[in-house]
Amino acid sequence: MNFRDQWPKLPSTYITYAGSFDHYFEKYRSGVGVLFFRDDAGDGLLSTTNLGLQYSFNFDLNNIWSVRPGLHFYYRFRDIDFNRLQFSDQISFDYISPSSIELPPQENVVRFDAATSVLVYSDIFWFGATVDHLMSISPSLADEVGYRPMRYSVFGGGKYIISRRTRSRKEESLSGAFNFMAQDKFKYLDLGAYYINQPLMVGLWYRGLPVFPNNRNAGAITVLFGYQYRAFTFQYSYDFSTSKLITKTGGAHEVSLTYLIASKDFSKRRRLKMVPCPEFLSQ
Repeated sequence: MNFRDQWPKLPSTYITYAGSFDHYFEKYRSGVGVLFFRDDAGDGLLSTTNLGLQYSFNFDLNNIWSVRPGLHFYYRFRDIDFNRLQFSDQISFDYISPSSIELPPQENVVRFDAATSVLVYSDIFWFGATVDHLMSISPSLADEVGYRPMRYSVFGGGKYIISRRTRSRKEESLSGAFNFMAQDKFKYLDLGAYYINQPLMVGLWYRGLPVFPNNRNAGAITVLFGYQYRAFTFQYSYDFSTSKLITKTGGAHEVSLTYLIASKDFSKRRRLKMVPCPEFLSQ
């Protein structure tokens, strides 16, 4: 479960909720998950809700590398509360504009979309790619309201084990990671690092490095703290902008809570190759 409050100093900004559940079926080497996401902008004036189903399959290339392709199918619901909009003729009688007495039809925008991804990993490295908004491949759908341009992501990283306690299955490690995203004319590059000494974790990310001209003022630094207690993992992260808005927005706060449901053969599952990227992740 995730909750994010972005730019709290500004009135009626962005509140985001997310929840997910996934399960791995060892017999079929497959994972299935459901994901719920809701974003409220302008104190609920404009809301976006995603509800999706995910599937992944895991197989070994050799003794070192494994591959995990995945699919994500989801519905996007977007609606706007026209009753709370304020038009120019409601503010100034001197401004000549179409009348706001007759409101547009209040129908929600509902669209089906899909994404695909692949993850390649070993015990210490991971690399992957994702393509989202696959329905935009169709030129006719790409021009409709509610369909976004395709978004491409390439990510990866590595982990250095400082020490490992076999009996307690705890480790001390240092990880580095990157994430590159491209959508339409915009490109973003994120770099981050994690230090984990279980049950504690600290992380630092620079999101949106100023290396691309179209979004040179969109950067933010993220500081993360995490704590793991038995099957529960709690994380808090704070973003503060590196642009001119640094003192005016209040940054962004995000909290997440994860619960791992262990099966009866959990000790046997632990001998499977685990993805080395940190389990403490922010949305």
